[in-house]
Amino acid sequence: MRNKDAFVYLWFDTKNRMFYLGYHKGTPDDSYTHSSTVMEKFTKTSIPSYMRRRILAMGTEQEMIELENKLLDNRKEKCWVKYHNVTVSFPPPPMYGEDNWNWKGGVSLDPEKVSEMKREYYAKNREKVRERQREYRAKNAEKLREKEREYRAKNAEKRRESNREYHAKNAEKLREKKREYYAKNLEKVRERQREYHAKKKAEKINSNSVDLSRFMG
Repeated sequence: MRNKDAFVYLWFDTKNRMFYLGYHKGTPDDSYTHSSTVMEKFTKTSIPSYMRRRILAMGTEQEMIELENKLLDNRKEKCWVKYHNVTVSFPPPPMYGEDNWNWKGGVSLDPEKVSEMKREYYAKNREKVRERQREYRAKNAEKLREKEREYRAKNAEKRRESNREYHAKNAEKLREKKREYYAKNLEKVRERQREYHAKKKAEKINSNSVDLSRFMG
């Protein structure tokens, strides 16, 4: 029986009308989703409702690598603007230099250029990015809280030490910010203080009150 330890897949992002094609060594039922650096990240248990995946072929790892390259070459010639993919071969070519797929007359996607492109994308699509982040946080709220709790538990002493170092290095700056805040928000601070003292006074009165039903019983 022919070995089928890899497959070629195609994701369709219905919200943005974009595709992502790739290969993976494993099975369609494992936890892998994709390796795109452009398309949004998600896990097998948190696939967005607007993402659809098709398995295009299964076979040996080498067969699937060759098929992926062939299909990506075809897509690049015909409709590359509809794909989240940024490379057309595996292993990926160098990020910059003459061997890069985007090399044009001495200009390629060097790391600095990639960073600039990302900054431009976020500047133009700020609200779209924020909306995706909000959707992700809403769908994974408990998972994110659990990760935060685990991180805080594992790094409690490190975080305390970091806070101590920061306050020690920035003591005067922090005091200045505090003075500026009090100067700009004096009435707000006083109102909070009045509310705090009123609350404490009410708690004290309640703690000294007598349960008359028990007293008279």
